[in-house]
Amino acid sequence: MAHDIVFFLAADDETAAATRLRGPGDACESVTCHCIEPDSAIAEWDMYFEEPSAEAPPLEQIYAWRPWPEWVTAPLNDGVEVLLCRSG
Repeated sequence: MAHDIVFFLAADDETAAATRLRGPGDACESVTCHCIEPDSAIAEWDMYFEEPSAEAPPLEQIYAWRPWPEWVTAPLNDGVEVLLCRSG
């Protein structure tokens, strides 16, 4: 299922976790995206930064990408997730 999501940079995990219910607001610079899967988007964008290309990476390359994003807060059944991506 596609999601409406906000990508943002937080100073630390505590700052990121504090955004769970209200979003990043003015506390963090952010970009709002619509109709994408956040974890696979993070993987795909990271690959583009490593090796820019006009083509999308093959699915096998995306599935093999590491490290996958981690949850900063426990996922609940409310549609809100706060993920952290650490560069490998």
